[in-house]
Amino acid sequence: MSKYCVYCGNPLKSSDKFCIICGKPVLGDLPKSSKDDKVRIEEKRRSVTQPKKQVTVQDILEEEEIESDVIEEQFGEEETKKKGKKRRKEKKSIEKPLPFEVKEQMILYIDYNDIQVNKQVLSEKLKEIQKSLKDPRYDVDEEYKNTVNMKVNAIKSLINEYKEKEAEIDKKRDKPFIVQRITNDIETKIFQLKNLSREYKLHKIDQDTFETLREKYKKEKSDLEKEKEDLITGMKLWIKELKMEKAELATEKNLNKGRYSAKEISEDEYNKNNKDFELKLKKIDSKIATLVELTK
Repeated sequence: MSKYCVYCGNPLKSSDKFCIICGKPVLGDLPKSSKDDKVRIEEKRRSVTQPKKQVTVQDILEEEEIESDVIEEQFGEEETKKKGKKRRKEKKSIEKPLPFEVKEQMILYIDYNDIQVNKQVLSEKLKEIQKSLKDPRYDVDEEYKNTVNMKVNAIKSLINEYKEKEAEIDKKRDKPFIVQRITNDIETKIFQLKNLSREYKLHKIDQDTFETLREKYKKEKSDLEKEKEDLITGMKLWIKELKMEKAELATEKNLNKGRYSAKEISEDEYNKNNKDFELKLKKIDSKIATLVELTK
C-alpha cells in the first residue's frame, strides 16, 4: 500500500524516514483519519512552499499537537458533551431565583438599614446646622435666626418621619430572618438525631422506631440544608449584582473628578455630584453589608 506524508501529501517510499518535500519525519500508522482530517492535510499540502529543511524540536512538538488534535476529535467528543451538560446544570442551579416572599423580606431588611443610613446623614447635617446657633448673628439678625431655625426644624421633622417608617417596617420584618430560622431548625434536627441515638443505646426505644425516626429526621435535615443552600446562592447573586453596580458608580465618580480637573464642570457642580455619588455608594455598601449579614 502506498504511503503519503501526513503533512503535505507527498508520496513516500517504504524506506523513507523523512519527507523530501516538507522535511517532516515519517510517522507510523495513525488512527483512521476522518474526512475533516483529510481536508486539513490537503490544505497543508497546498500551502507548503518551503524547501527541504532540517527537522527541529519544534517540528516534533508540532507533530504531537496534531496527533493530540486527532485523538481529541475522535475520542473526546462524548466527554466534552458530558462536561457541557454538567456546566449547564450547575449554571441552572446557580441562577435559581429567590422565592418572592423571601426577596420581599430581604427588601424590608435593606430598607430598614437604608433608613439607618439616612438618619445618620440627617443627624450629621443637624449637628452642622446647630453650630449656627452659636453664631453671633443668631442673636442680632432676625432673618438669619429664622433661616437657621427653619433648617433645624425641617431636619428634625425628616428624622421623625424616618423613625415612624422604621417602626412600620420593623413590624413587617420576620425575626429571625428565614436563613437564621432554617439554621436553627437544622440544629434542632441534629439534636433530635443525637438524642434519638442516645435513647436507642439506653434501650428506651425499639429498633424499628429508631430506624424510622432516624430516616425521618435525616430527610428533614437534608431538605432544610438544601433550602438554605438555595437561598444563600440566590442572595450571593444579588450581592454580586450590587458589587457590579458599586463598581460602575465608582467609575462615574472618578469621571466626575476628571471632568472637574479638565474644567468641563464648575466646582459647585463637582461637589454636588460628588456628594450624590458618595451617598449612593454608602447606601450600596449598606445593602451589601445587610445581605452578607443575612446569609450567616
